[in-house]
Amino acid sequence: MTPGPTSLPAGSAVPSHLTPRTEPSPAAAAQPSTKVPAGVPLVVLTGNPNCGKTTVFNALTGLRAKVGNYAGVTVERKEGRLQGAPPGMKVRLLDLPGTYSLSPQSLDEQIARDVLLNRLAELPAPALVVVVVDASNLQRNLYYTTQIIELGYPTLIALNMMDVAEANGHHIHVEKLAEA
Repeated sequence: MTPGPTSLPAGSAVPSHLTPRTEPSPAAAAQPSTKVPAGVPLVVLTGNPNCGKTTVFNALTGLRAKVGNYAGVTVERKEGRLQGAPPGMKVRLLDLPGTYSLSPQSLDEQIARDVLLNRLAELPAPALVVVVVDASNLQRNLYYTTQIIELGYPTLIALNMMDVAEANGHHIHVEKLAEA
């Protein structure tokens, strides 16, 4: 599923807590400063806690970032380069901490929100947002997914844990979901 940019209904405004800003956020101080060479696209992996973001990140980068089955594992910046990109093309991947919404309840959720709202001076706006979705608990994941789509970035939905969903008797109609 690759939804394109979306817009808000006429007459509505993006709430002030969701609008990008130019000054660094308090969360920026918690992250190491790394300047991105011009022209290197940033792809961010985001999703609810424990949906498999870091596993996807490791598969795409060939790195071995720590993976755990408890909340709060991804609390520092994890980034790498996409393996298999076309020759001469560099793509930077950033594995964000898990969050359930763009209304943060913790510092790690605030960092994820600030990256997605382009509030960190040391990072460019994402060129692509990959929302990793736990297919075994689709309903819980769709609220956050909708929030991300509404930001207007090119968005890719990565259904993860399909084997768990099927083992639990869930059958997901991927084609119908892509049309929605």
